[in-house]
Amino acid sequence: MKVSISQPTLFPWIGYFNMIKQCDVFVFLDNVKFKKQTWHMRNRLKSGSLANETEVWVRIPTKLPRTHTMIKDVFIDNNQNWKQKHLDCFQYNYGKTYEDVGFLKELFETDWDKIADFNIEFITKCCQYLNINTTLVRASELDVKGKKSHLVLDICKQLNAKNLLANLGSENYLESDKDIFDKEQIEISYHNYEPVRYNQKGDTFFENLSVLDLLFSEYEHAKDFI
Repeated sequence: MKVSISQPTLFPWIGYFNMIKQCDVFVFLDNVKFKKQTWHMRNRLKSGSLANETEVWVRIPTKLPRTHTMIKDVFIDNNQNWKQKHLDCFQYNYGKTYEDVGFLKELFETDWDKIADFNIEFITKCCQYLNINTTLVRASELDVKGKKSHLVLDICKQLNAKNLLANLGSENYLESDKDIFDKEQIEISYHNYEPVRYNQKGDTFFENLSVLDLLFSEYEHAKDFI
C-alpha cells in the first residue's frame, strides 16, 4: 500500500495530481494550521495577453482565522464576489472554451462555506476528469494525532501503508525522524515531478501553473500530461 499526504490547496499544480496518480491512497492533510497568502487560498494562471505574457493570480478570500485555526475550519469570505471574479478571469484569459471543462459549472454554482471543502471537491472532480482512480481520504476523518513526522507516521499506520510517497518539502523533518518509520517498516520516497510541456498558448512556456491552465489548454487530452 503506497500513501501520499498533502494539504488541500487551491487549484493545485500539475505535479500535485501526478503524485495522487502514483499512490493507492491520497490523504488531504486538512488538520494542520492554515496559512494565509499561500497555496491554500491562491494559485497562478497565464495571462491571455500574447503581447505581455505573465502570470495571473486567482484567490479565494477568507475570513481572518485565529492563529492556530486548522485548514478544515477556515471560512470563505463570501461577502466578496470571488466566484464571478474567477469566472471572469477564466473567460478573459482563456476565452469561452473554459466552459468545456464541465465539472467547473457545478462547482461554481454550489454554495461553499469552508475553503477546504471547495479545494477538496475541486481536486476530487478534477481527478475524475483526469481518470485518476486513487482513493481520497481526509486526515481529519482518521483517528490520528501528533505533529509533523509523528502525524504522518500515525496516518500511515492507520492506513496500513508500507510506502510513503512524500513531498520534497517534507524531506528535512522526515529524514531527521526516519528511524520511527524504519521501526514500522515504512519506506519513504520523495516525489520529484519534472514538468511536461503541453499546448500552452503564447511563445513562453510557464511551468508549474495551476492544473487549470492544462485543462483549459488540452481539455480531454489533459490526462495524457499527468
